Amino acid sequence: MFDVGDTLREGLDEARSRLRDAQRALAQANSGVATGRSADAAMAQTAQAALFTEALLSAEHARLAEIKAVVK
Repeated sequence: MFDVGDTLREGLDEARSRLRDAQRALAQANSGVATGRSADAAMAQTAQAALFTEALLSAEHARLAEIKAVVK
């Protein structure tokens, strides 16, 4: 059987990595650890990671909708 998510697997792994990095940057900015990154930059990184993840999830949802339409 065709794995719908297989073609998106690398992207989903990248999205998880981006979200983890953004979470780490935001935690460091909020804790006051001197990393040279402001809280605004950390929030921007978080927003970019969230948008990337949302786009991948939308693509997978569209693929599942296509399969659903064919099965009917």
